[in-house]
Amino acid sequence: MKDVLHLLESERETERQFVAEAAGEPDYPRGWPAALLMAHVASWREQLRGALIEASRREPVSAPPTDVDAFNAAELARSAGISLDTAASRADALLSDLIDLWATLGDRPFSWYVANTTGEALVRNSYFHPRNHLAEHYLERGDRSRGAEIYEETAGRLRRAEAPGHTLGPALYNLACARVAEGRVQEALDLLTDALPMRPDLASLAAKDPDLASLKSDPRFQAMINA
Repeated sequence: MKDVLHLLESERETERQFVAEAAGEPDYPRGWPAALLMAHVASWREQLRGALIEASRREPVSAPPTDVDAFNAAELARSAGISLDTAASRADALLSDLIDLWATLGDRPFSWYVANTTGEALVRNSYFHPRNHLAEHYLERGDRSRGAEIYEETAGRLRRAEAPGHTLGPALYNLACARVAEGRVQEALDLLTDALPMRPDLASLAAKDPDLASLKSDPRFQAMINA
């Protein structure tokens, strides 16, 4: 895929801006605080960094965690009480390490969950994944316009980078959910028409997703989820 370095560098600036804004953010009753969000992002970057270092040394590459929920639970418990500065600094340093590894390795075959190349793995791990959490953070705090903006920007940049369907499909799906919340139903259906064939598992998710509940009576939506 294209523009891997550009995507990673743009995400670094986005996260730095997010951290600067979040430093004065009040506590909210829903969702993770910004510090825990950044600690979570860092924990997954650390996992990928270790695997890419092994690949750079031509060593056997360690498989990623198989039980993602258990890994996340353990990491979140370990990060409880972490400061935003500490978590953000770690996430930023690890992203710099990953950018350096990209410069060393380039795009080559590499298996990491559904990713098949180093570029795909890096974009999923350190662009798409953190941006999903940033969007959710704003949505949970009632800032729907900012959450939707992140989803829109993410989908657009991944399209231009010619990201594979396993990553672009979910990005389009997320944007479709945001469009439904905005009342832009036809745009949402168009996005789902593109997204669902890219990731067949999204059809079963869409069928029970409360964010898409208002589409259930639409013939186009029914055709998609029952295809």
